[in-house]
Amino acid sequence: ALPICAVCDKVAEVKVQIPPALFEGMETLAWPIPLGACATFQLCSVPCCSEANAPEQVHLSLAAKDRSLMGVSWVTLDEVPSVVQFRKADSGDDFATGTGTVTTYTQGGWVGSIHRATMRGLEPDTTYSYRVGDGLDAWSAEAEFTTLPADPTEPLVFAVLGDMGYGDKSNGTIAALEKLVNDKAIHGVIHSGDVSYADGFMPHWDVFLNKIQSIASRVPYMVTPGNHELWYNFTAYKARFFMPGVLDEGGSGDNMYYSWQAGSAFFIAGNSETAADTAWFSPQEQEWMDAELAAVDRSATPFVVAHFHRPLYCSNSKQNARFGKLLQAQIEDMLNTRDVNLVIQAHVHSYERTYPMYKMNATQFDYVAPKAPTYIIQGSSGNRESNSGFPETLPEWSAAHTSEIGFGLLTVNPTSLDWSFFIVDGDGAATLEDQFQLQG
Repeated sequence: ALPICAVCDKVAEVKVQIPPALFEGMETLAWPIPLGACATFQLCSVPCCSEANAPEQVHLSLAAKDRSLMGVSWVTLDEVPSVVQFRKADSGDDFATGTGTVTTYTQGGWVGSIHRATMRGLEPDTTYSYRVGDGLDAWSAEAEFTTLPADPTEPLVFAVLGDMGYGDKSNGTIAALEKLVNDKAIHGVIHSGDVSYADGFMPHWDVFLNKIQSIASRVPYMVTPGNHELWYNFTAYKARFFMPGVLDEGGSGDNMYYSWQAGSAFFIAGNSETAADTAWFSPQEQEWMDAELAAVDRSATPFVVAHFHRPLYCSNSKQNARFGKLLQAQIEDMLNTRDVNLVIQAHVHSYERTYPMYKMNATQFDYVAPKAPTYIIQGSSGNRESNSGFPETLPEWSAAHTSEIGFGLLTVNPTSLDWSFFIVDGDGAATLEDQFQLQG
């Protein structure tokens, strides 16, 4: 590859000859010009990191069904060994050591090495300290995480994000989540697509994953793909995360769709996207999803939560007409027949909660033992495209909505799913905007 020099300089020379008015509105683009175009066509390279072997972008995941295992991923510039050392926090014990794999990709001119490793033999409800590195002298700072409790009836709290990008508009959400992690108030994060808003410009993946490291290095960060990850057939997304199915069988095996269990809830994580930027659940995924849902032991996990990017329901008529009706035709009967309790979606840059829904109608106007799924859109966590408004007249199934930036909290209890949505300001101060309890 050519260095970032002659080709990019030529592109820049052309740019300065174009009337500035033609670039109005382009501040929402993910790519800086000319480097973005240069890297997209792999005419120049974009390194992940400033230091050769220093680990960065550290993030945890519930990478397998085995809850005595925690997955961890990170990035270095050079290809060096993947090593994680861990021990009970404040124990003074010797470190246990796990080794992992290293991979890379070159699309978008990206240069870097992606590491995946596992910490095994972990005890439930126990705080561990760990570090990642090359096993020699290049290590990350130590971070701590706490494993999930063994008792499945213990309440678990997950922060819920969607459409959150690398830029300043996510600062308030990040700050609020950092406080929750510091206070040990959440057990993990669910990010339902549009992760980073890199849009094929690989340095913005690096910026985003460094930005969330203070959160994701301390609680598992669970993701599903959105349309902004489609570049190069989702290559960066597939490579940078470590979701269930990569280690053990089940799902797509490449982070696109999978299932996981935590406490009293079974989670089905779907892929609603294609590389052509259209909404679609493939026949193979639908078959897998139906089999997973049919096999859920409701005595062990009384609640089922689906999370994916594109919405089946939203009061934005354009989105519902374009994609919602297609997705309803593909999976709504399945979600209803298999008694899915809650469907978490994103894509539309706002927050909205429905009443229990089936076939475009509310089946009831409360959440006591509902006979159909409740749908939540949570795509309001802050990105360069800003948030979207609502029509003046809303359908009767729309129970609550806002266009403000914020995040959700899902609390999984043995007899209910408790939901809250918080608006955040730029400094991370959170204000409760909406809440409800879905009773089993």
